[in-house]
Amino acid sequence: MTRGWVGFYLAVTLSLAAPRASAQEAEPPPAPDTSPAPEAPAAPELSPSLPPPAEPTGSPLVVSEVVVLGTEKTRPETVQDYSRLDAGDTVTPEELTRVERRLLATGLFQEVHVSTQPTGDGRARVVLQVQDKASWVVAPTFSVSNSNIGGGVLYAESNLWGRSKKFAAAVQVSTAESGLFVGFLDPNLFGFPPLRLSFEGQLRSDRVEEYQPGASAKVPEVRRRTRLNSASAASELSVMIAERVRVGAKYRLMLIDAQDPSQDTPVTEPAFEPGPVQRDASLRLMMGIDTRQNLHAVMEGLNIEGSLELSNPGVGSQFRYQRFGLLYRHGLRFFEEHNLVLRGEVSLGVDLPFHQEFVAGASSLRGFIYRQFRGDTRTSFTAEYHFPLFTVRSLSFRGVAFSDTGVMMWRSIPEDRQLRDVTGRVVRGYLEDSKDGVGSATVAQGLGLGLRLFLRSVVLPLVGVDVAYGVNSGEIRFYLVAGVNPS
Repeated sequence: MTRGWVGFYLAVTLSLAAPRASAQEAEPPPAPDTSPAPEAPAAPELSPSLPPPAEPTGSPLVVSEVVVLGTEKTRPETVQDYSRLDAGDTVTPEELTRVERRLLATGLFQEVHVSTQPTGDGRARVVLQVQDKASWVVAPTFSVSNSNIGGGVLYAESNLWGRSKKFAAAVQVSTAESGLFVGFLDPNLFGFPPLRLSFEGQLRSDRVEEYQPGASAKVPEVRRRTRLNSASAASELSVMIAERVRVGAKYRLMLIDAQDPSQDTPVTEPAFEPGPVQRDASLRLMMGIDTRQNLHAVMEGLNIEGSLELSNPGVGSQFRYQRFGLLYRHGLRFFEEHNLVLRGEVSLGVDLPFHQEFVAGASSLRGFIYRQFRGDTRTSFTAEYHFPLFTVRSLSFRGVAFSDTGVMMWRSIPEDRQLRDVTGRVVRGYLEDSKDGVGSATVAQGLGLGLRLFLRSVVLPLVGVDVAYGVNSGEIRFYLVAGVNPS
């Protein structure tokens, strides 16, 4: 998805970030009461009637009640849902620290402070003091990279109804892909944070370019240009078990309309046989470990996920293919604000039609052209080191050094260079100079530096600029992404 104009977007987000004092912040809390605390009322008032919070003690405590302070938009019950605390629970200082991190990781709050107030008999009131972020934005979007320039407009809300529901709608026009996107995510289904449900829909028109094989060309030649129009809808349901293991399923339905290839390129034979619109449906199953937390601009934790995607008449598709994936992501924190982020992926496809092939280039492999490489097998590894530069009030400037590595290949190409479905229709016509096998794999490497801007008081990120050197070609390429990715 493309992203937003820097100047206008900054103006919008900075205006959203104007200081907002809550009623609780406007009036100082009363002085500490040294007399024995009375029994907690059944429905306590907020800050004005509570004594000031005390720091957590070292011994376990039984929770007598949970009180939420400081919210302006987020509903108190939503804060408590994410804390996973309730009356009767036994908590330790370590557990309260985890609660604080859990709330910060939602991305909804600028600040979170968790404290306790003794209520007698080894029991305590837990006070969750939070400060909301600005949760919505309307802004132009814009991106610049080789072979893909364009922009549009975006509306995104990350705390719908104060219940942490997320909604995004965007329209874009660019040289490579244009269309409309709408998405909804409920990360707290039925007030149960481990359960997530999402819906998304897209209307797209893609100009898909296939390039000459190899990664050494400074300006790769476009061998064929194909227009693909599509409409899709998808829904995903997942559950987190014991805050570590995520299991999910995603169903997607897509209508594909392939056009004749451009006649001004060297290859004019279709990559995907034109004809009636075809229905592509798939069911994707996912399972893995996920302990990641995004604490403002720093990502911590480990994610290892395996997936299997099936498309056949049994799930309502006119295609037959499979995709297997293994994903590794790891975030390590150093020196408080330094962050090493590692990402590795292995993807294998069987009988993939043209519109479902794996691609790499630009954002997924910096130093190369957008979607420059294609194949039915992809291996990639990215290492990024993020570090603080300076901060102006709540606006943080962070640098990043990165290395992107990708391996793309075709495992097997039919002798006649045409892959057909069960009806005999050609779903992939390969270029004459495409080769299969490990010996024909393309290995590409990109190195570079970048800049990231984050606004602490806004849920959404701001601007990213990268300068990448393609080791294979010796070319230096620039990438600007401003705004957000609604997907």
